[in-house]
Amino acid sequence: MKPRAAWPILAKKAKEKCEEAQAEVVKSRERVTHLEQSRERMEMLYLDYVHRSKEAEKKLHSMAETLNYRGFMQQVKALVLRVDADLAKANQDLDGKKLMLLAAEKKRIQMETLMEQDLKQVRAFHQKREQREMDAAGVMLYNLKS
Repeated sequence: MKPRAAWPILAKKAKEKCEEAQAEVVKSRERVTHLEQSRERMEMLYLDYVHRSKEAEKKLHSMAETLNYRGFMQQVKALVLRVDADLAKANQDLDGKKLMLLAAEKKRIQMETLMEQDLKQVRAFHQKREQREMDAAGVMLYNLKS
């Protein structure tokens, strides 16, 4: 009896799926991090323009300048909201990728366990056969002596 050739192949494929899922999780995490950094930069830009706007209000300025500041701040705020939406979507995507990774890990462990069980059965079969042969040889030797 030989170990089945399918189990190592299936275990290898399951391991490859795990590696792919892990790469996807890393990629999703990087996207989330990038979006968080973008949001931080935009928030800092918004706060900077709020500060500049307040400084400009203290000085003489035209109505056009005030409108420009406010228009720009509205655009930045809209971008922050857009990044928030993208960030929420990226976090959902990351959660989905993590679930896929868990499923792939579960499958990999299952395949490795099945492969190990198959090897254990093969070893047990060979041990039993060897024991039977040793017993038969012992009986034959005993019969030859008698």
